[in-house]
Amino acid sequence: MKRILTSLCLALLPFAAFAVVPHRQTMPKVDGYVLLLGDCHIHTVFSDDTSWPTTRVDEAAYDGLDFIAITDHCDTRHQKMVNNGTFNGAKVDRNTSYEIAAAAAKKYGILVVHGAELTRGNWMFPGHFNTLFIKDGNRIAIAAEEAADKAKAEGADAKAQEEAAILAGLAEARAQGGYIQWNHPDWERQAPNETVWWPIHSQVLDAGLLDGIEIVNRFTGFDPEAFHWCVEKNLNVSAGTDCHKPMFQLVDYEKGEYRPVTVAFARERSLEGLREAMDNRRCCVIADNCMYGPEDLLKLFFESAFEISNVKCSAKKCTFNIRNTSSLPFVITKAVDGESSKVSYPRMTIVNAGEELSWSVTGINNTASFASQGVEEVTVSFYVQNLLCDVDKPIKVSYTFPVKGN
Repeated sequence: MKRILTSLCLALLPFAAFAVVPHRQTMPKVDGYVLLLGDCHIHTVFSDDTSWPTTRVDEAAYDGLDFIAITDHCDTRHQKMVNNGTFNGAKVDRNTSYEIAAAAAKKYGILVVHGAELTRGNWMFPGHFNTLFIKDGNRIAIAAEEAADKAKAEGADAKAQEEAAILAGLAEARAQGGYIQWNHPDWERQAPNETVWWPIHSQVLDAGLLDGIEIVNRFTGFDPEAFHWCVEKNLNVSAGTDCHKPMFQLVDYEKGEYRPVTVAFARERSLEGLREAMDNRRCCVIADNCMYGPEDLLKLFFESAFEISNVKCSAKKCTFNIRNTSSLPFVITKAVDGESSKVSYPRMTIVNAGEELSWSVTGINNTASFASQGVEEVTVSFYVQNLLCDVDKPIKVSYTFPVKGN
């Protein structure tokens, strides 16, 4: 029997060695919403990457994503793998990568957004835009290129040609029902010294052709200017890897790193639910242990993930447990205001993923009763320093507990 069991274990070993364990970030359950995690900026071999669309789907499954957007460059000059004959004359167009990915994603239940990146501006100004939920990337490219050619024939300079291409391409995307986001405004090739809002971006916004901005890109990192513009102009936030390499070269999985993700607070798990959330600015971004987005969504996320239990309050002391049920650590610091200034509790605490800690609260004079110090109920207020609703503006949260014996 021992020999049989040994043989069976050895036979199963190869299967165990290659088992794929999902690397999904842990999200809390939020009343009224389904939290959809996704990557809004992905490239494949059909533009200037070396990864096949099915690989992008497999990577998304490993990372536990709910959706991905296939956003290959649609401009003719950026169809590098098509132009160099990689496909040996096979019929391909600007929608092929999406079609392959969408078919492959069905086995995982991953939602695939049909997208294309309009890649204009060259080294003149930031002019890369993702068009999402589109119907035909070919028509977007043609509209942009025809507009640039027309502007050139009319004697316009190179910058004006690019501006014409952007406006025409985005107008075509909008005509298809597309959602439009401005990508990586801080990319050094187009913003070598500072991140700037150019006149073309005002034209795009005023024309109703801008829905959001990519505030985190795997290559350029977090863009504070872009985040503030989203707050200031009521635009949606998003994150993307902008992957032009296999994901294992971009994310340090051995150290437990996660790719940056867009978190959509959707009413349902569907492409329609995702689009509705994006249209209504119900998205946040998680990257590098920080979360960015609208204040109400951040507070909802935090209050759903931050559990308080075992509350015990006497005349002199309150104790309770705090637990973080998400994979995002919380960095919390005391907010000194009003009633919270009358009591003493930790001025800074980091609650790591899945961690449970004990807190105690006393009056400023910890030997005296709450009542003798004018404390009728215990209020703890704190800032969650890594949940930001604007640049350098963390959310503030308060909890109040009744005191016995007062």
